[in-house]
Amino acid sequence: MENFNFKCYDLDEKEIPIPPGLPQSIIARLVEMCNVKFDLREDEIYNVKYPVLVGKEENLKEAKKYLELITEAKLALRDIARLARKFKVKAKIYTDDENLKYILDVLSNDIANKNYIEVVDEMPEGDKEVIEIKDKKIYVGI
Repeated sequence: MENFNFKCYDLDEKEIPIPPGLPQSIIARLVEMCNVKFDLREDEIYNVKYPVLVGKEENLKEAKKYLELITEAKLALRDIARLARKFKVKAKIYTDDENLKYILDVLSNDIANKNYIEVVDEMPEGDKEVIEIKDKKIYVGI
């Protein structure tokens, strides 16, 4: 007798694919914050597996907002690190949003020139730049 993989889902649940390269700790945080589930789907035509978030539509909308925030934050960190390397300084990055701080902390380990940036717990002294990502603010100082 053949083994069958049988999964039972709620009918109002939808799914959105997760972009490649997202750290597992960020996915776990999304699952926790947005009340969604993580699953692997298989595309039988191309014979590949891809990750998705599964949940109710309103929860997936919230998760999608966080995915956009994560993407924008990663791009901002990359640019900050590149500029800090160019000017041979260490950029101190601060935000008062705990979720964004966690995201920045995890993402800072995955970018090039990561030794030129530091996510800090207190507002940097002196002059600082304010970067807005979605509706959240990041303060960058030296």
